[in-house]
Parts: sequence; C-alpha cells; structure tokens
Amino acid sequence: MAVKTFAAISIGSAQTELKVFELSPSKGMREIDCVSTRLNLGLDVFKEQRISTENIEELCRVLGDFREIMQSYRVSAWRVCATSAFRESRNTLILKNYVEGQTGLHIDVLSNSEQRFLDYKAIASVTAEFDQIIQKATAIVDLGGTSMQISLFDKDKLMTTQNIRLGNLTTPEMLAPYEKNRAHFDAMVTEMMDHELEGFNKLYQKD
Repeated sequence: MAVKTFAAISIGSAQTELKVFELSPSKGMREIDCVSTRLNLGLDVFKEQRISTENIEELCRVLGDFREIMQSYRVSAWRVCATSAFRESRNTLILKNYVEGQTGLHIDVLSNSEQRFLDYKAIASVTAEFDQIIQKATAIVDLGGTSMQISLFDKDKLMTTQNIRLGNLTTPEMLAPYEKNRAHFDAMVTEMMDHELEGFNKLYQKD
C-alpha cells in the first residue's frame, strides 16, 4: 500500500497550527512538518465576545498559506478543527461561513466534550502506558488560552471533568488593573486558583 499524507489544522485561542503526517502500513504515523502562527483569537472573544475583523482576515491569510503547504505535500486527506475561540464567539456561524468561503477549507467547530475526547485519544496514541496509568487515580490538566480543563480518571474510567475559566491569555488580562509587581501578580493568580479549585478539591480530590 502506498504512503498517504494527511494534514491537520488546529485553530486555537492563542495559535493556529498545521501538522503534516505520513501514514504507512510499515512505519505507522510520522510527522513530517509543523507550522504555527500566533493569533490571539481567544483574547478577542474575552474582551469583545467576538473575533475582530482584523484577526479574521489574518486567519484567512494564514489558512491560505497552510493550504499552499498542503498542496505542496499533495495531501490525500485533511481536517481543520476550531476550539473555544470559535465556539464561544457570538458570530460563530457568520465567521465560519466567511472563513470557509475565503479559504475553501471546511472547519469543524468542536464542542468542549469533542475537544476533550480528541485530547484523550491523542495522549493515548503517544503514551504506551496510558491504559495502565489511568487504572489508578490520575488527573489530566489541559491549560489553554481561555480556560483550564481538569479530567480525573480512576480504574480505567473518566470519573469527572471540569472546565475552569482561567487561561494563560485571559487571566493576565483580568488581573492587569491590579498588578503592582511580579510577586503581587503571582500571589493573585494563586489566590484565584485556590478559590476556583476549593470546591472541586473537596468533591473529587480525596487523598
């Protein structure tokens, strides 16, 4: 069977990324290229509840460049997924239709549960011991641009998953007016985290 080439594009809160893979029966899946660009779409949504026109046009330009890269590799299949920035924008449907029309790339806007399911599959695919690890109490933490997801596994099952509205883009933005110095900022972040996690810890952390 001939080697096939697959492209995956992720439109995230902080960056948009293209990865190209070779798929073959003998060698399995092998990453052959990775290109990413920083686009703070999540910050737009946090501030204005929608992605700005400027960033929409920049996203179209980036995806156009990615499409040219995909054509150079002659990819046989591809998938474009958008996560929380797209999902939480007030103009999601208009935005999706516009970007698809400009780039010719269909975009799957993932729900939070779909995104987490793919996260777990990705971790399992690159971690040989994944099934063994989740036999005992294990937390998987995904720190994103606009939120943090904590998923607890035990005895090979997902026990609970919680989305906490603290992210590496939005938290500094929320605290900026109160920041006096770095130590003061760190203390505020710690206090916010403790407050958000207090109830979760009591319910689920146990020992």
